[in-house]
Amino acid sequence: MLFVYIMLSTQPFFITGLPDIDLARKNAFGALMTFCTTFALSVFLIMKDSKAAGKETTDCWGGDHDGTHELGSPNLMVSGAGNQSYGAVTTDSY
Repeated sequence: MLFVYIMLSTQPFFITGLPDIDLARKNAFGALMTFCTTFALSVFLIMKDSKAAGKETTDCWGGDHDGTHELGSPNLMVSGAGNQSYGAVTTDSY
């Protein structure tokens, strides 16, 4: 976007097929500012979230790392949860 804006500002004759160069330059600048704002906001929120992440006491699934969910059912997302083996399950749903 920056490249397009610079090209439209300094050498617009290299970009053909644009009926209004000024409008294209304004649109390229608007797209550049939108990208920069979104990028900066994303970086800020990621940094803010990483500082607040140390305050959590449970994992993101609601369990306490003991292999069970808060409702008492096995939390299969936790590594080695319950050490259960369900074996092969046959089904006729083909």
